[in-house]
Amino acid sequence: MAGLLNKLRMMDAAGKKPVPKEKNESLPYAHMHRKDHVYPVSLFADRRHATPDILQKVFECSFPAKVTPEDILFLDTETTGLSGGVGTVAFQIGLGYFTPAGFVVEQMLIHDYPQEAEMLHLLEARMKRFPIICTFNGKSFDVPLLRSRMVMNRISDSSIPPVHADVLYPSRRLWKLRLRQCTLGHLENQLLGVEREDDLPGAMVPQAYFQYLKDRDFAPMEKVLEHNRQDIVSLAQLFYELCRQMAQPENVTQGEDLLSLARMCERTGDIARATKCYRLCAKGSTRPQAYRAMSVNAKRRGDCRTAVKLCRTMLSRGDDPIYAYEALAKLCEHQLHDPEQAMHYTRQALLYLAEPSLNRSEETVAQQESLKHRYARLRRKLSADRTNSSADSSM
Repeated sequence: MAGLLNKLRMMDAAGKKPVPKEKNESLPYAHMHRKDHVYPVSLFADRRHATPDILQKVFECSFPAKVTPEDILFLDTETTGLSGGVGTVAFQIGLGYFTPAGFVVEQMLIHDYPQEAEMLHLLEARMKRFPIICTFNGKSFDVPLLRSRMVMNRISDSSIPPVHADVLYPSRRLWKLRLRQCTLGHLENQLLGVEREDDLPGAMVPQAYFQYLKDRDFAPMEKVLEHNRQDIVSLAQLFYELCRQMAQPENVTQGEDLLSLARMCERTGDIARATKCYRLCAKGSTRPQAYRAMSVNAKRRGDCRTAVKLCRTMLSRGDDPIYAYEALAKLCEHQLHDPEQAMHYTRQALLYLAEPSLNRSEETVAQQESLKHRYARLRRKLSADRTNSSADSSM
């Protein structure tokens, strides 16, 4: 058995071509493929918008009291598997960061698995310079993978920046309502106007590396590196575009994005900014949702008069009448203490739901039953009030 294993190893070694030698590489990291590219700062949205306050609203986590573009390390990996797991290795790591010369994309690629520790040591040295790391789905994939690989190579993972800004999650919150799909490729195409030509699909990257390990043809790896470079640049562009839209909602032209932005602000308790966004998108197809949200916020603040006015405006325009009638019924009963007017609005809602042309969905039937219970309870309440009033007057 040992002889057979040795023979197979020799055959495998004989089938591999020598690793292509790299030029202009300096020790101590001389065995990896390394390459840098510099992009002009003009490619990115105004970086001054990325203040700690705006960053906290976008990413919903704490940031240092002072943040500069040079504090952020943009990271993306290319791996031997897309689902993670113990056997998955990051064979290529791309880093992006701002310098006085521009936006630098630094790439490292190992020619074989034994060079993994060398690459991770270089990554460790780079990460120590940055307090913030930015990825796309890196919280679930890239960073846990790198952390486990560092531990397996006996390298401390303490160099991983403590603040992690994952662009995927705010991108979904802000753009999914309009774009539906929030992959990096779709976002860069729809928002940044990027058209990739002859791009290697991400699903084919692992196979391309396995083939390289066999035949040592570096041409497919150039495509992998090009794919990774664009990922890094798009990641940084989307990072600053998120900050720009949060900082300047008045310049957002899409109603669905404004509506999503308002909801993001509500999540972080920034009601003033949320109200501004709702007012900006209170037209077109997003008008009903905007007025509904503003009425709910007004009610929460205890401003019932404004809430009533907003709901009546919705009725006058035919915007979400069932919600408006029911909201007015609740306001009249509980806040304005006018059960008779509350019963009137409940009756109007039931009449609307009784329209033959209305879609009889489960939700509609449930709404109808709820309104019937409300109407019956209000009738009993008014009847009891009249009985008590008559009894008082006869005494």
